[in-house]
Parts: sequence; C-alpha cells; structure tokens
Amino acid sequence: MKALTLQEIDTFFRGALAYLNEKREEVNKLNVFPVPDGDTGTNMFLTLKTAIENVDKRKPNTLRDFGKAICEGALIGGRGNSGVILSQILKGFFEVIDNVEEIDKKTLALTLQNATKVAYLAVIKPAEGTILTVMRSMAQACLEYGEEDDVIEVLTYIVEEGKRTLKKTPEMLPILKQAGVVDAGGQGLVYLFEGGLKAIRGERIEEKSVEIQEEHIKGEVLEYKFDTVLLLYLKDFPRDIIRRDLEQFGDSIVVADADELTKIHIHSNEPNKVIEYMLDKGDIREAHIENMQLQTDEFTRTNEPKKVSKIENRFDFSIVAVTQGDGFKNLLESLGVEAIAEGGQTMNPSIQDVLLTIRRCSKDKVVVFPNNSNAVLAVQEAKKISDKEVEIIPTKNPAEAIPIILSFNAEKSLEENIENAKEVLNRLHTIEITYSVRETHLNGIDIQENDVIGFFDGEIINKGKNPEETFIELLKIEREKLEGYEFVSIYYGKNVEKSAADSLIHFLQDEFPQLEFDLVYGGQLYYFYLATVE
Repeated sequence: MKALTLQEIDTFFRGALAYLNEKREEVNKLNVFPVPDGDTGTNMFLTLKTAIENVDKRKPNTLRDFGKAICEGALIGGRGNSGVILSQILKGFFEVIDNVEEIDKKTLALTLQNATKVAYLAVIKPAEGTILTVMRSMAQACLEYGEEDDVIEVLTYIVEEGKRTLKKTPEMLPILKQAGVVDAGGQGLVYLFEGGLKAIRGERIEEKSVEIQEEHIKGEVLEYKFDTVLLLYLKDFPRDIIRRDLEQFGDSIVVADADELTKIHIHSNEPNKVIEYMLDKGDIREAHIENMQLQTDEFTRTNEPKKVSKIENRFDFSIVAVTQGDGFKNLLESLGVEAIAEGGQTMNPSIQDVLLTIRRCSKDKVVVFPNNSNAVLAVQEAKKISDKEVEIIPTKNPAEAIPIILSFNAEKSLEENIENAKEVLNRLHTIEITYSVRETHLNGIDIQENDVIGFFDGEIINKGKNPEETFIELLKIEREKLEGYEFVSIYYGKNVEKSAADSLIHFLQDEFPQLEFDLVYGGQLYYFYLATVE
C-alpha cells in the first residue's frame, strides 16, 4: 500500500480507539505512584472516543474535513494531561494536511514531525522519558526509514521503534525505574498506533463494552439520584431561561449547543419532569437516564454533610474549582466558589467541561483551581479558547485551594490576589493518606497492594496498617518541617468514620501541642485524609 486514503485513515483511528479500549486498564496500572488514581489509559481513550464521535457527527468526505472533525472532537474532549497531549498530537498531525487526498510516506513523515512539535509546545516544562519522547522517536523513525514506500511497512517500523523507546523510558526518568514501570502515556501512544496498524492490516480487535463511571464508595448518599442527558432540536428558545427553570429539578446543569443539536445534562430525582418540561421547548432526539445511586449503602448519620448555601461573590472575579466530594463542594461554594467542574481522581474533567464551567461564571475575570495535577493541561487549553480572562492557580488537591481562597482580599486587584495566592501555595505543606493498588518499591519502602501509604508534599514517606496510624507516624517523621507552622486543616474522606477522624485529632493535639488542628468533612473518594499545614 503506497498511501493511506480517507477510508484507511478512518479505519486506522477506529482501530486505535478499539485497541485503547482493550488496553486502557493495563495503561492505567502503569501509574508511577501505586495510588488509586491511575487514569492515563482512560483519559486517552475518552479523548479519542470524543474525537471519533465528532467524526461520526460531521460525516467528512475529504481527508481535510476528517482531520478538522477529529481535532475538534479531541479538543473539546481532551481530559487529563495525557488526553490533552494526545489532542495536540492529533492537531499537529492534521495541521499540515490541506488539499491532500492521501498520505504517502513523505506526507506521513511531515505529519508526525509536526505532531511532535505541537505536542512539545503544549507542555510548559516537557520532560524526556514521557509520551513526548516516544512520539519524537516514532516521527524520527519515519524520516530514517529506508527507500521502502509501503506505508504499512513504514508504520510497522514506527510502532517497533515506539516500543523500543518505551522500554528505555525508565532510564530517562529515574522515578519510572524506581517504580518498575514504563511511561503510561508513552505506552498508550504505542497502543494507539499499534491498534491503528492492526485495523488497516485487517486484523480483528476484540470489541469491549465501554463502562466508565465514577465509583461510589460505601456509605455515599447522593442528593440527586438520576443522571439525565437529552439531545434535542431546541431552535431559538432562550438558553438562560432553560438553565434557570431546570434548577427546580436538580443540579449539575449544562445546556450546550453543538450545531443543530442542544445537549441538556442534569442530576435530578425527577427525570420524568425534566423531560416533560423540555417536550414543548423542542424535539427530543435522544434521552439517556442513569441511576447513580445503585449499589451504594446508607451513609452514617454522623458523616452526612450539611448543605451549605453559596455566599455572594465579593470579588471582581469569579472562582472555579475542579473537585470531587460533597463535603469539598459545599465548603468551596460557601467560600465563594461560583462554579464547580466535577472531577478529580480517576475521572478528570475534559477541556469542554472546564470551558463550560468558566462560561457559567458571572464575571469576565475567572480564577480556576485545577485541584489535581492531571487536570492542569485541560484547564490551560480551556483558558486558550475562553473569551474570559482566566488565571490558573496550580493546586494539586482541593485542600490547597481553601487557604488560598480565604486569603483573597476584595479590596485588592486580581493581579495582587494572584501573586498572593501563589505565595500561599508555595508556603503550604500538604499531606495525603491513601492506599496502594499494587506492589512496588519507592523511596526505600516496600509496598504491597492495599497498604495504607502517606505522602508529604507529594513524596511517599511511610506505610501503615490503618489511615490514622499512618497519619500520626508521618507527622512524627516530618516533625522538623513543622517548626514555625501553626495550623493543620484535616479533611476526612467518604470512607472514613467520623469517630475515627475525631480520635485522630485528639491524639494529634496531645502529640503536637504547638499546632492547632481543625477537622472538616471533605467526602473525597480514594483518599482517607487530605491535609494542609499553614
């Protein structure tokens, strides 16, 4: 085969999607830290899935239009750092294709070189030993491949070079070698190309059902039970009125236009009334209702969060936070956060999720707290395409956002508040207590699956038998770093009993009398405790 036509390119990316779906859990488990937030495979899969869905919607009949459709879909669907980088790889790949009707070896080399360039530019501090290195090696392999013009043979060589480079990533990034894994994003990229190659060769790829949903930890009680999504032809009916009226039925409301269709999303206990309300506003094409409460247990009364009312925004800017956990959501809203983008560990928000959340804000200036290192790139891309002035405070969890928001001063300018926010963030120490999802050896510690592990400022420090003992031991180990600090805010998670958290506080107050401890319900999934030291 001398060149790839529109049909082969379409086959390639559909094969890539199917293979990523088959391999995404394997990629997820390659997380450096053995914590329950490995989602690289899922993020890459969902990003490409949204891109292919946009191709299906646009029905392109030229290679140029196909590229436009897939890049547009990847842009709005890009989630997590790996997914956003993938969206940039796709952007670079199709950017150099204009009136080309097929991709031969020479054109393929140009597309891969540009894909590498665009991907590197998307990352502020690109590191070697990552998906970027694997992409660059594959692009270089295409340039260096001999005289053979068969694009399938060229792609075969590219995939093999990607695998060779992937095996070298632990030598480029010491943390990968220490953890005994290759780079997850690089592995995902190799699987993408391998799946595409299998498809155009005519090899069968196992079709797996797509079941990705946020896990509900035992004890969680949802305020709204049903997730309802409608696609309809809404015509000219005012969207702001619909958003306002839908508030009577629930929350997490999104009203988004996409060409001739409008998407309505809402969490509600009365999906029938939502549908009834929308029936006379337009013609419904599709309706999807999902019960989010199934398989959850009754939540203990002492742990049940109180609903906190939003306060009036006293700043000349709006605040957006990415977060999970009913406790954190209520707390952030009570501090003046105007809009929440749902997401966090295991389920990062897409670029579109963040963009829609920013658009809901009342002010033209918006401050965004990603609250997860894997959400930063999506927020950065949303900033680029937003019509609002957006500032980003690179918080790694919602506990870090709270003291920063409390430090905001309504009498100061946005610029002064941002400068102060970064100073506060740099002074904070952070504590995370979670559990291991696999065996590994990190920082001199042999870790087994299901061990409770403690992190201080992002570095794994210790392991223990239970969350409380691990927290106490961690503070003892880091006692010297606590000198000069006064206040520790501790946020306990969804699967922590209030009585256990209270006992932890009593012990800490006796052990560290120089510190003041505050206990708050965060309701976060997967992490027993999050804490900040100020």
